[in-house]
Amino acid sequence: MNGSGLYIHVPFCRSKCYYCDFYSVAALSKKAAVVEALALEIGREAVFLNSEKPQVRTIYFGGGTPSLLDASDFSRLFDAISDTYNIVACEEITLEANPDDLTPEYIQLLRQFPFNRISIGVQSLNDKELKLINRRHTASEAMEAVRLCKAGGFDNISIDLMYGLPGQTPESFEQTVCQALTLPVTHISSYALSWEEGSVLFHKLKKGVLKEASDEWLETCYFRLNRWLQSAGFIRYELSNFSLPGYESRHNSSYWNGTAYLGVGPGAHSYNGVERRYNEPSIDAYLEGIHSGNPARKTEILDDNTNYNDFVMTRLRTTPGISMAELEHLFGVSKKNYCLSNAKRSLDNGLLVYENDRLKLDDKGLFIADAICSDLIWV
Repeated sequence: MNGSGLYIHVPFCRSKCYYCDFYSVAALSKKAAVVEALALEIGREAVFLNSEKPQVRTIYFGGGTPSLLDASDFSRLFDAISDTYNIVACEEITLEANPDDLTPEYIQLLRQFPFNRISIGVQSLNDKELKLINRRHTASEAMEAVRLCKAGGFDNISIDLMYGLPGQTPESFEQTVCQALTLPVTHISSYALSWEEGSVLFHKLKKGVLKEASDEWLETCYFRLNRWLQSAGFIRYELSNFSLPGYESRHNSSYWNGTAYLGVGPGAHSYNGVERRYNEPSIDAYLEGIHSGNPARKTEILDDNTNYNDFVMTRLRTTPGISMAELEHLFGVSKKNYCLSNAKRSLDNGLLVYENDRLKLDDKGLFIADAICSDLIWV
C-alpha cells in the first residue's frame, strides 16, 4: 500500500495541560528507553502497511511534547524510519512543539533533520487564559516562537487555537485570532474546548468551580472564526482546519480520506483499511510488550458496515464532502441509496446540499455536523 502515513507518539510532557486527555506523562527518566522502543516498533511494523518497504508520504511526530526530544533521539528514529520505509517521496514531516521549547538553538537543531512543517500548540494569545489551562508559555513567547521558526527557515507553520476556554470572551478570542493573523502562519487548527472526563478542567467543572460555555457562544465563535480566516485568505478544508492555499495538512488529511497510517508509541492508533488497532496507553506496558515481542495493543477487524460508517463520518467533515460515486464504488448501490435516503431530512432543512454527485454540509450544518452524521451511519 503506497503513500501511507507514519505517526510517532512521544508520550512525555513537562507538565499536564488542564484540558488534555492524550496519553502523556512527566517520566522523562524513561525517555531513552521509549525512544529505543519506538525505533524497534518502527522497524518491525512495516507489514501493517502491506509492503516489505512501504512508501511513506507523511510523517508526524505528535504527543505529548515531541519537542522534548534531542538530536540523538531524532537520529535514532530517522535511522529506523529510513532503514525500513521508502521516504524518498515523503512530502511532509511535521513536529508538534511547545512554544517555550522553540529557542533559536533548538530550531537550528531541527534543521539538521528532514522536518519541513512545525505545528505549535499556542491555544490562546491571552495570558490569563493560558494560565487557567496550565500552559507553560506566555502569549508573547508563543508569538516569538512562530517568528523564530520562520526566521530559522520553516515556511510551513501551523498553530492550534481553542475557543470556549475558562475566562474567555468572544472579544478575547477575536483578539487572539487577530494577533495570530499578524504572524507568518500558513495553517490554523481551531477547536472548541472539550471537557474530557479525567482532565483537571472536567474535575473543576463537576465541582462547580468552572462553567461550560453555551452552545450558542461556541457557535458564535466558530462562525466568526470562519469569517475572519476567510477574509485573511485562509481556506477551510475540514471542519476545524484552515490553511493558506497549498498548505493543507497532508498527514491529517490522511485520516479523513482513508489513507493507511501506522502509529507507533504508547496510545498510538493505526489503520490500514482492514483493521484498526491501538497501543495501550501505558509506558511500562509498552516497553514490556516491545521487548517481549508481544506488543500491548488491541485490534479491531473492520467489516463492510464499519468501513462505510468511517467513510461517511470522515468525508462529511471535509469541505468537498462525500463523493456518492466513490461511496457506490466502495460499498454498492444499496449503501448509496441508504445514505441519500437518510440525508433527506437534513437536505430538506438546508443543513446538507447535494450537488455534482456530492453530499456536503451547508454552512448552517457546519456546527452540528456530528448530529447530521449520526443520521447517515449504518445502525
